[in-house]
Amino acid sequence: MRTIIINGTVFTPRRKIEKGWVEIENGKITRLGEQSTLNLKNAEVVYNAENLAVCPGLIDVHTHGLLGYDAMGADLGMVIQKYPQFGVTSFMATTLTYPRQEVINALTEMGRQLTEPPRGAHCLGIHLEGPHLSPAKPGMATAEWVYPLNQQDVVDFQAASRGHLRMITFAPEAPGALEVIPYLIQNNIIPVIGHSEADYETVKKAASLGLNHATHTYNAMRPLNHREPGVVGAVMTIDEIYAELIGDGVHVHPVAMEILFRAKGMDKVVLISDSAPFANMPEGQYEWEHKPLIVKNGKCTLEDGTLAGAYHCLDAGVRNLVNLLGYPLEKALLPATTNPARSVGIFDRGALEPGYWADISLFNSDLQPAATFCAGDLVWEKEKG
Repeated sequence: MRTIIINGTVFTPRRKIEKGWVEIENGKITRLGEQSTLNLKNAEVVYNAENLAVCPGLIDVHTHGLLGYDAMGADLGMVIQKYPQFGVTSFMATTLTYPRQEVINALTEMGRQLTEPPRGAHCLGIHLEGPHLSPAKPGMATAEWVYPLNQQDVVDFQAASRGHLRMITFAPEAPGALEVIPYLIQNNIIPVIGHSEADYETVKKAASLGLNHATHTYNAMRPLNHREPGVVGAVMTIDEIYAELIGDGVHVHPVAMEILFRAKGMDKVVLISDSAPFANMPEGQYEWEHKPLIVKNGKCTLEDGTLAGAYHCLDAGVRNLVNLLGYPLEKALLPATTNPARSVGIFDRGALEPGYWADISLFNSDLQPAATFCAGDLVWEKEKG
């Protein structure tokens, strides 16, 4: 089927095409260009994107769920179905710290869900965040449940997930953890530093072994100090490392966000949501990781005030880069589209280019989602009126 999106402002996002068009066949982009070059002959579906920004679909490599659905377990299918309404077309289903057998049980269910996923956003795989964290930087995780990364866990967790494990966040300073990095890379699993108290030299060593990704930079990691650069200093200065950034305006101050972009450059920052399963839910008390979770004033926190994931989805982060940092949309889209795709080794998503999957998000003038295409299929559209 030949579908053409017309009359929108097309962001590839490397370039901006006023009054552009995008042609889709068999789920992929075949051509795009300016309106003057458009030929509607043989088009079976024409979608009028007048007054809308036509953008690559957002890619979230660190999300725990939304709207009451937890990506870790049986709700994963619902997360897949719900995410397009926030402009997200691809994501990594991210887990949380639980006792080992509970992790295996959840991974087993996630693997089952991904064997025949429902219509919606494309799940790129599973991002394991815990239990291999530092007890000194657990975030909301239960410190008693964390322990060092080891190869046997990787084998067992990957088997439980039916081969869908794609990223592991861990503390590289833990005994034996560095030794597992080559095994992860050999098995197409991305090693990610996070929830770590490592010193600069340890991170440098991990990077030399192949670690090239950092979980929610600034948060739950050893901070920058002028005498010991810590994890933050290492992430900022080691060129190979992609730096995740929660862009909700709550987890990281806008000035610190800008500092990270200046240190890493636009191509090495990966915008994430770190959304909790209760993102965009009404205010109230819920339960997550067997703990009470409070949703109030645009935050998700434990009873003691510890941030527990984010309340907003990835589209809010893009808006914040535009509204808080003053970036033009084509610049703000890069860390939410092209960069996350590249950071996980994907080169046919994250941009509007011929040969790429037609994962396309349309936004109105307020940068609120208006419609979402996944692999050329219109999977969500905002109700008119």
